[in-house]
Amino acid sequence: MFLPTKWAALNALGQFLPRAGFDYAANRNFDNGPSSESSVSKLSPWVRVRMLPEWDIVSAVLEEHCPNEAAKFIDEVCWRTYWKGWLELRPSVWTDYLQDQSALLQSHQKHIGYHEAIEGRTGIDSFDAWNQELVEINYLHNHARMWYASIWVHTLKLPWQLGADWFLRHLLDGDAASNTLSWRWVAGLHTRGKTYCAQPDNIRKYTKGRFTVDAPLASEPVDLGEPDVPKPSSLAQSNSPTSKGLRLGLLVTDDDLSVVDWLPSSYPVVTAASFSNESAYRSHGISEAVIHFRRDALSSLELSQLLVSSNEVVKWAQENELDGIITASPIVGFNQPALRDITKQLGAVGTECFTKRHWWDELFFPHATHGFFRFKKAIPKMLSRLNQEAVENPPHGAGSFHDPDQHHELMKRVEDYLRNTT
Repeated sequence: MFLPTKWAALNALGQFLPRAGFDYAANRNFDNGPSSESSVSKLSPWVRVRMLPEWDIVSAVLEEHCPNEAAKFIDEVCWRTYWKGWLELRPSVWTDYLQDQSALLQSHQKHIGYHEAIEGRTGIDSFDAWNQELVEINYLHNHARMWYASIWVHTLKLPWQLGADWFLRHLLDGDAASNTLSWRWVAGLHTRGKTYCAQPDNIRKYTKGRFTVDAPLASEPVDLGEPDVPKPSSLAQSNSPTSKGLRLGLLVTDDDLSVVDWLPSSYPVVTAASFSNESAYRSHGISEAVIHFRRDALSSLELSQLLVSSNEVVKWAQENELDGIITASPIVGFNQPALRDITKQLGAVGTECFTKRHWWDELFFPHATHGFFRFKKAIPKMLSRLNQEAVENPPHGAGSFHDPDQHHELMKRVEDYLRNTT
């Protein structure tokens, strides 16, 4: 269903654009099943690797809809950024999760309920169907993910960390922030006093009767009694080059393929390679389907080399006589420790490692200190920046989703919106 190519990503975006306005807002909660037309965009696998970066999606949507019409979808795009920013300010939540997950996998090796859940043998028709869909297609509708997580935590009373681990293994769009924090939210750990309990009537309504849901589901949430979430720390600063004339190589990870479009314009590079962190993924049980999608997405960039270890990165830097490598600022997740190791090994041979954060993340991440509704106050600033980008870098020809004929109309829509929200 999801091809790891830019063409497939743009094609999926183009098909969804007409439905990104009020139609999305009205129907987004309906899970019509994997064989029917989706009520959501299903762009997240490409957004996860930033083959379709968030700013391009919002720009494309605004060419067809005014900001008020597309507000709900723009919010949804920004949710992934919110989760990433929230975790960047509280990285200990991820490390704590990894420690718990490792211990729980050991203690649940022979746990009957756990194996019934991951094998889809619980007897809860909807849950077992979603489990099969997750394993076979590597995707689930967002509402189905909430129902599934709720049943896992509150009805089956299984550790949320094992559910998050199961999703992260199989979801093409799974990342440390969105996955971990969504599970914590359902379990009542993200916002104190707020949990999510799936109800049979709600499942029947929003799946249009596809499931009977005869099994009793929990009406009261479990009390996990975990400590309060840590307070937000300061956002780590990027380490950008300060000297001119450095011989730089661009290193691209599967956290941000878009870096090939925006970073070289600021820091000219002499070569570029991609880094696929497959050993770390396999050590954490990530499915081969997910690994192949990310590796093939990197390969589609057709860079000089596809590297799979820190030793290979160092060798590539030495062979190209690089003064340093530059990459998108690593986010909390599996790639971050790998890049720390790469930085250490490069330093040992006199090569520097530089990072740069895209303006989207630089703008949004500092606002992820509390809940999403406080965070979304930064959306008008984002629209203003998009408008500024459109003014300074207008399209030069028709194509993609930036047709010059629609360019001035897009700018007018954004300006009208900003005027009414400031």
